Amino acid sequence: MPTSYDAAPEHETYRGASAPWLTGFLVLLGLSVGVSGWGRTPAHHAAAVLGALALAGLGYTLYWRPRLEVHEREVRLVNPLRTVCVPWAQIVDVGTRFAVTLVTDTGKHSSFALPAAGAGSSLRAGPDAVNRNHPIARPDGSVRVGDLTSTASGAAAHRVRSVWQRRIETGELDVSSADGSEDPVRVRLTPGPLTTTLVLGAASAVLFTL
Repeated sequence: MPTSYDAAPEHETYRGASAPWLTGFLVLLGLSVGVSGWGRTPAHHAAAVLGALALAGLGYTLYWRPRLEVHEREVRLVNPLRTVCVPWAQIVDVGTRFAVTLVTDTGKHSSFALPAAGAGSSLRAGPDAVNRNHPIARPDGSVRVGDLTSTASGAAAHRVRSVWQRRIETGELDVSSADGSEDPVRVRLTPGPLTTTLVLGAASAVLFTL
């Protein structure tokens, strides 16, 4: 399955298919830098450690931390620099052209963790990846590559669409009378992880020159 799926009592989490590999690669690269960069002075020792932490932090910030979470009250997009909480009543469409994107009356919010799959995914996909696709994603009978349920973006988009439509059909959600002022989209800036990573990298570079 080309997506990372974590089941928890309170929410479901979707990450990109390559997130574990890219995170692991940068962590191993950091360890390599930490070992090979160990120098003859305390400054070089510190630079090697900070460089290793910077690379590991980069893997966490850009690949492991970004995710899409399906909660009881909302869909949450955790991106490197901001977190967007979109209540179910605010969703008017779910797109996958460039990435999984939640469309609301006030704007569009894309998931950094779930870009659209490449053209090669259509060649590797079996018929089930098309047949299981949500009807909303194929109104004209065609299926976009990013919507294939065998891809990370397609699996996440399919889940969001299914929950959203079920809530509408059961009356839990009345999109025609939703009042955006009561439960609006919330955007929270989260620059901490990336800023910390950049500071560590800059400090490492400075110490290596000493």
